[in-house]
Amino acid sequence: MKKLLLSSAVVLGLSGCQSTGGNNIQDLTCYFPDSVQDEAPKWVCDVMPDSIAIGSVGYAKKSAAGMSVMRTIAVNDARRGLAEQFESNVNTMFKQAMATTVQSTGEAVSEEVNEQFESVTKTMTSRTLSNSRVIVTQRSPAGGLYTLVGMDQATYDSNVAQVVEAASNKESGLWNKFNNKKAEESLQQALDSMIQ
Repeated sequence: MKKLLLSSAVVLGLSGCQSTGGNNIQDLTCYFPDSVQDEAPKWVCDVMPDSIAIGSVGYAKKSAAGMSVMRTIAVNDARRGLAEQFESNVNTMFKQAMATTVQSTGEAVSEEVNEQFESVTKTMTSRTLSNSRVIVTQRSPAGGLYTLVGMDQATYDSNVAQVVEAASNKESGLWNKFNNKKAEESLQQALDSMIQ
């Protein structure tokens, strides 16, 4: 019996989004993960609207505590996901910028620099990821609440600029990893390229 329940749970969990046979992402049919027989808006399956640069879906199961508690849980879940996604995006941008800069200058970049930048990004993200907003909220037929939280491109760029500004601060610790002028110039060039 336990195996049957476990198998059913796995099948239900994997059927949140199903394809209707096309190769285009617009051909995908999305279903509510907590009500797999009911079609859901595409954003529930992480197909983001064109109007947002970055977004995350949060969920709160049906609760006797009421809709306001469910909304708070769903929004917090979405914002946590948004912060993780933002942090990952910015760290990837930094690594790409440093790789490009290092190739052009011939300087070697240590793992310590990347780790230090990731630390700065994590600190900034947890303190100042600002102006994200609730885009849309949808209740599923099973009673769960789905919430999409996101940022438009201008807000996203502003948050990236805040991280770059914090990393550019000589007190961030990032600069202590460099011991020569050329390496410092490479770092500054990489940071500048992230906000252009």
